[in-house]
Amino acid sequence: MNVDVVIVTYNRLEKLKKALACYENQTKSFRNLIVVNNHSNDGTFEYLEKWKNENANFIKHVVNMDDNLGGSGGFYAGQKYAMSLNPDWIYLADDDAYAEPDMMAQFYKFCDTHDADKFSAICGAVYNSDGQVSLGQRSTYKVDNAHYVKTPTVLDDYGHEYFDIDLLSYVGPYLNVKALLSVGLVNPKYFIYLDDTEHSIRLRKYGKLICVPSVRVIHDEAGLDRKDIEVSWRDYYSVRNKIHMLKKHHFKAAIDTTMYALKNLHNDKPAYAKVMKSALFDAWLGRLGKHKIYKPGWEIKSKEL
Repeated sequence: MNVDVVIVTYNRLEKLKKALACYENQTKSFRNLIVVNNHSNDGTFEYLEKWKNENANFIKHVVNMDDNLGGSGGFYAGQKYAMSLNPDWIYLADDDAYAEPDMMAQFYKFCDTHDADKFSAICGAVYNSDGQVSLGQRSTYKVDNAHYVKTPTVLDDYGHEYFDIDLLSYVGPYLNVKALLSVGLVNPKYFIYLDDTEHSIRLRKYGKLICVPSVRVIHDEAGLDRKDIEVSWRDYYSVRNKIHMLKKHHFKAAIDTTMYALKNLHNDKPAYAKVMKSALFDAWLGRLGKHKIYKPGWEIKSKEL
């Protein structure tokens, strides 16, 4: 069984170094490690030029992007490159995901004792840096009377050998290449956020998605919670991509979610409402990709309103 690893990085060189060390220290190896450098300007390019020539028990590949195409563009490039190498499974993670030393060994162990080929994806359990399970990284969802409801996993789930999920994040899933050939790769035009969620919905059309708690990865989520920000580029992509995803897969839920958002815009502060309007209209008109205004780093702090 051939497993290839895809890591996407952007301007987080120290985290990347830590992540790469985790894959080099696996108790059971894999075939290829593909690093997608999303046009970093912090020395990542120079570091990877040296790294790729250092010996390892796997083959190293570096894909340097000409522009920062976000997580979705980076993962698309990585998945496409990996597919050209004819693997059986593709493992995905960002540069802030640190694989436990036996992560690969536990994956192989599960596959040796189960009919793994019937699954679209086999996900590891994600832990925060404080040792707590990151329950929202694996979830289920339902659409009830046109309402889209996403529910994170609960701690009791992780007492099982494995359990079914509906949605996965790109923090430590192994994707079955047969499923990718059937339903396609991630949508590169989402730029960031919900690209993995939308991909999950398509992957479930081929086979089940499961989480195997013995396969473990640590996720460094520090710095994502900014209470001083009224609205930022992240808000735009979260809303735009959610509506676009629902429009594609659950049309009535897209209408319901859009109408609810529009009714409540008058309760929002002007800057936030303006971003939400742009996100909603762009979703319905299919205007995806990186927005010309709401690029990484764009934000308005609360005190500026």
